[in-house]
Amino acid sequence: MYYESLLPACLALLLASCAHACSPRSDSGDSSNPIVVGNDGPAPAETLGYAINHFGLLTTNLAAMKHFYGNILGMRLLFDAYVTPEYTVTYMGYAQGGRNGTGFQSGAELARDKNNLYGLLELVQFNVSDDHLVASTKRTNTFSHVGLIVPDIAKTQTYLEEHGVTILKKYGTPVTEMTGPLQNAFGIGEYAGAHIAAKQALIKAQGTIGIELLLMVEDPDGNMVEIQQQDPASSSVL
Repeated sequence: MYYESLLPACLALLLASCAHACSPRSDSGDSSNPIVVGNDGPAPAETLGYAINHFGLLTTNLAAMKHFYGNILGMRLLFDAYVTPEYTVTYMGYAQGGRNGTGFQSGAELARDKNNLYGLLELVQFNVSDDHLVASTKRTNTFSHVGLIVPDIAKTQTYLEEHGVTILKKYGTPVTEMTGPLQNAFGIGEYAGAHIAAKQALIKAQGTIGIELLLMVEDPDGNMVEIQQQDPASSSVL
């Protein structure tokens, strides 16, 4: 039972992908369960076939970002588009020949199928920019985190630690502080104001949505990557 966010406001957005992993509220209106499963009818006919193809991150550190998402997290390079000498658009993603990339696909195959794939990462770099990009772990903004699922979250944590990845929150560890990089990325950090009672209530309630069972890390630019256990869990995970 693994969920995306501390923020109650985000829960409705997350249910489409993770509602099956928890028990929905009963017909009696059990208030102890904070999850309200959606009951939307069919989508508009005009949207048939719509899907989220990719998300984009701005960077001024393209080589390090490609190393992290490629050599460490295992995404494959579809292509680098050198639009001008200063402006590069990079696409990366997991091979989709099998569940969670278990079937190998070459970069050429992935690039060929780009507009029929899901969950791709686009990295955009303007290498002469004077802007100092600020990640959501440093300053809360509209971007929160990248979300991954893995077959064995305990092994993943060990693997990432061995590769020197910054761990914001370990698997099995609850959130205890009201400020910090993780809190900034979730919109409840120092920039949200004091609101002590509201934040204490969130810390107390985190077990109801399984926050302690998530692994949180940072990419080279400071973007948070949230890692969840694939369902069903492997034998090494409680």
